[in-house]
Amino acid sequence: MDDSNADPRERMNNEEELDEIKMKDLILDDLVKMLTDMLDISPVDITPDLRIFDDLDIDSLQLYELVVDLEEVYSIRMPDEALDGVKTVDDVVDLVYRLSAQTEH
Repeated sequence: MDDSNADPRERMNNEEELDEIKMKDLILDDLVKMLTDMLDISPVDITPDLRIFDDLDIDSLQLYELVVDLEEVYSIRMPDEALDGVKTVDDVVDLVYRLSAQTEH
């Protein structure tokens, strides 16, 4: 679809949405790699809707290691209260995205 005649604000919004999607895809890829290394499972077994504790059976030490790794890779700080709402792999991706977007501003 050629959007060269579209309103520049609409093109900008589309570009921002694409950037967000690309960044979330990168975060998901990194997270899958971390989880597969940690849990010794196949990457195809990890989907965005998997529940961190129930489906992946991650314990508190593994969660701590994962948080530390994500904080290091993305130069973010994940407060404990922000982690309280994290239930799925996709929730982790969204949290990392939000926190990393905040550090850019």
